[in-house]
Amino acid sequence: MSKRLLLLASSLLSFFIPAGKTHAQTDPNLFKLPDTVCNGHEIVPFNIIQTAQNYFWTFCPPNLASTPNGNNIGPVQSVSNTRGIVMAEDDSFYYSFHINASGGLARMKYANGLNGLPSMITGIGEGAVNPGGIYLVNNGAWHLFEVAGTDNTNSKLIRYDFGPNGLKSLPTEVSLGNIDGALNGPHELYMVKEDSLWYGFTFTKNEELLRLDFGTNLTGTPTLTNLGNIDGHFDDVTSITGIQELDNWHLFITNRATNSVNRISFGNNLTNVPFVVDLGTLGNRIKEPVGIVITKDCDSYYGFVLNFGTASLVTLNWEAQSIANTPTADNKGNVAGFTTIANMSNIGRENGAMYMLATNEDNSISKIIYPSCTNATPAFSDLRLPPSFVIDEPGTYTVFLTINEGLPTVQTDCEQVYVYAHTPLTISNDTLICQRDTIQLSALSLDADSFKWTPDYYIDTTMGQFVHVNPNLSVQYTVTTYYNYNCIVKTPINVTVSKIAADAGPDRIVGDGSTTILGGPGTSLGTQYSYEWLPDIGFTESRFMPITKVRPPYDITYYLNITNSDGCKTIDSVLVQAPCDDIHLPNAFKPNGIDGSGKFGLLNQELVKINYFKIYDRWGKEVFSTTDPHGKWNGTVDGKDAPMGVYMWEVDANCANTQERYRRSGNVTLLR
Repeated sequence: MSKRLLLLASSLLSFFIPAGKTHAQTDPNLFKLPDTVCNGHEIVPFNIIQTAQNYFWTFCPPNLASTPNGNNIGPVQSVSNTRGIVMAEDDSFYYSFHINASGGLARMKYANGLNGLPSMITGIGEGAVNPGGIYLVNNGAWHLFEVAGTDNTNSKLIRYDFGPNGLKSLPTEVSLGNIDGALNGPHELYMVKEDSLWYGFTFTKNEELLRLDFGTNLTGTPTLTNLGNIDGHFDDVTSITGIQELDNWHLFITNRATNSVNRISFGNNLTNVPFVVDLGTLGNRIKEPVGIVITKDCDSYYGFVLNFGTASLVTLNWEAQSIANTPTADNKGNVAGFTTIANMSNIGRENGAMYMLATNEDNSISKIIYPSCTNATPAFSDLRLPPSFVIDEPGTYTVFLTINEGLPTVQTDCEQVYVYAHTPLTISNDTLICQRDTIQLSALSLDADSFKWTPDYYIDTTMGQFVHVNPNLSVQYTVTTYYNYNCIVKTPINVTVSKIAADAGPDRIVGDGSTTILGGPGTSLGTQYSYEWLPDIGFTESRFMPITKVRPPYDITYYLNITNSDGCKTIDSVLVQAPCDDIHLPNAFKPNGIDGSGKFGLLNQELVKINYFKIYDRWGKEVFSTTDPHGKWNGTVDGKDAPMGVYMWEVDANCANTQERYRRSGNVTLLR
């Protein structure tokens, strides 16, 4: 499954942004689309940038202005009073990491995607006293950072290093200690890479903002700068995130005590002295906030804040403005079964949908889901040259391309396409036919210029509104309807062939009175088929089987009739000739034998007249005589069992169909 995680590029803005409304981003021109097409037209992006390290297309993105879906999956094993949660995609699977108040770190794998339940819950570290926040980064290898502690004596920064097998492996725990003794009850953690340099941000229990400078070596011990409680804006900070606009970096935080959101702007370098803008309660919609994340949606920014006080999700919308302006806020309510919200994860994207996770103080997990729209096929792609996509419903749609996702050079471009409704098109429905049947397919539309059908497989013509097809196998035909250059509509029609074939076997000639097998290898076999042989003459085994045996009394044409569970029928025939051309008797018999006959007589069935049929013992004494064509010797003489040995027979008889007379003699061995 194709999945992507939107790791929000940590950000802060470049020095001072002038007052007023500034546009969010210049168009990065990563790709182009046709301006206008009709619904059903295959859309092909062009002028696609070639130098990116990864690509993620969303052809029908979620509507972030709408109210999301959500659910509460209930308490989860190993989650206990979570102090931090983060998630990431690795090797086609999502993982979430939870740090508990006890210091234990738990990893959960979403083997069935973010829409499923977490599985393979694993404890991967003991952590430290009073954990305050975690953050996950990838610099060629995965590293999970954690801050913990109550005061200067036990506070520290911890790094978990994952091996070459990625997030599914057990990490190595490395304690970086209390850097310069300045970590004092640290809480919340956010990390970002600017150019080649790594930075982290956290707060002390005195609400002082700390910057961790790692330089180019993420696995080294950082230096620490205390930026203080800038203008006294920080008061019970509960979450931190970031975004970059143009060359400018911003952090956004939530203050639970003052019911507010703050923007911390650094200008064009994270080492600049920042300033703080208090966005306030945003129309009294922020109530004891405990989580915030921000993402970009074409020309607009969207933020998501979780309120502890109202157990609700609040969306922030900067519309087509700069992130440096004040957003509008909308309380979406309790969309995911929130109880008492503890904290919020970053954003994950999977199959075109956007997800956020929240933990509650009752140890349950809530999922916030912005589903992808269903009007585009396919909905997403991770290829540089994506497949063409089709939009079914008229309207104006925005297509996104994000490149270098998860890297500091991440960029998102969006292009809009207007989709209009073409003239109504009536196409044959998918259909079921019996093997060797013919069906008419049709495509009707008043304003269409022409129609073309593919593939050229058992079809009478490939052009026109009506065609006739008689495929041997199930096949998908496609009719392409041409309106104009930006309205070419391809419509598939599935023709399912119900396989049914009868093979009665080859015609043959058998000796008069002989048994032969009816049925050939081409017959359809299975429990979905029923069989019947006709006429009911001469069968020695069941005539309701695909293969059976028969002893024809004369020349007969047999018919194999087959019906399947779809109601399809077929028939095949075989001519079995049994000419009367000789006298046929067995060369041995055993009275009352296990072969079931127990008597010795003519095998022929076409003898119309027996002049005589006589049997003699070895001394020439007649032991049996009859003129009945069906007469048989039972192996007795004068009512007593004849002795075992060789006996001689003589036959004089006439055939029914030719009236030819045959006189024959021979020997038979009587067995006991």
